[in-house]
Amino acid sequence: MGQPENESRLWCATEVDENLEVVPNKWGFCNQKCGYCGGSDVNSSSLNRDYSRPCGYDCLINPFKPMVGSDKVPLLIPTVSVSQPTQANYLGVIGTGQYILNIGPQSITLSCPQTKFFDPALQQQSSINLKCGSQQYRFTATTDSGATLSTNLKNTMFGCDPCPSSYSYIPGFLSSRDFSSNGVFYDVETVQDCKAICEESCHCQTFDYSKQQSRCQLIKELITKPSFSFNLGDYVLCAKAEDEEGLSCGINSKTRCFASALPPAAYNCQLPDFN
Repeated sequence: MGQPENESRLWCATEVDENLEVVPNKWGFCNQKCGYCGGSDVNSSSLNRDYSRPCGYDCLINPFKPMVGSDKVPLLIPTVSVSQPTQANYLGVIGTGQYILNIGPQSITLSCPQTKFFDPALQQQSSINLKCGSQQYRFTATTDSGATLSTNLKNTMFGCDPCPSSYSYIPGFLSSRDFSSNGVFYDVETVQDCKAICEESCHCQTFDYSKQQSRCQLIKELITKPSFSFNLGDYVLCAKAEDEEGLSCGINSKTRCFASALPPAAYNCQLPDFN
């Protein structure tokens, strides 16, 4: 079929004939975004195969795979930390950062450093602790304080929201005619920094942020519907949650060009005329 000899990676057919046999040279290796068995070694002996574990493990954490909601929202990739010392049910890492476990006590921490988890089951937590079980291909998730969030999570539920806590992602792009700017800030390294600038102002209900451009624009209105349904580059619109409206804001916000927790030279800024 044109495969390299002695290759141990999983592969699948990309085209089959009328007998459902693979067409020569019409195949490919499973990549890191494949399903549960993606990246597994091929078990060459059916006599030694554990049919209760067709993949060779019970649970897989692959932070790079498409997560639920990623078809509509530019979800971020969580970070992964394996609790030490490792337990007997932890089997290690395969491929590019794919963590495999059997059901058991090993804990793995997933975090959204600047934002929070997108899936509602994770209740906007920014960090969760996962254990494999109580059944194959499912996880139990707890908070850092030990509260149980769910006992039946799939491994496609770990995408990070593009907006930080207390802000909601608004899909789409705003025309400059449809909002009032409260200033544009440059050299803003993270979406969390953009949030801090917004909350320093008494005139910011929404912000528009680009990681690639390090650009943060404050918007006076609480945006609920964008001008266009498509996104522009990596820009994300983040609007304050309804229960966050009316919170206290920064002192002298009409003239400040920086967040109070950061040095004045941290950002270049363009502020509107408030007179």
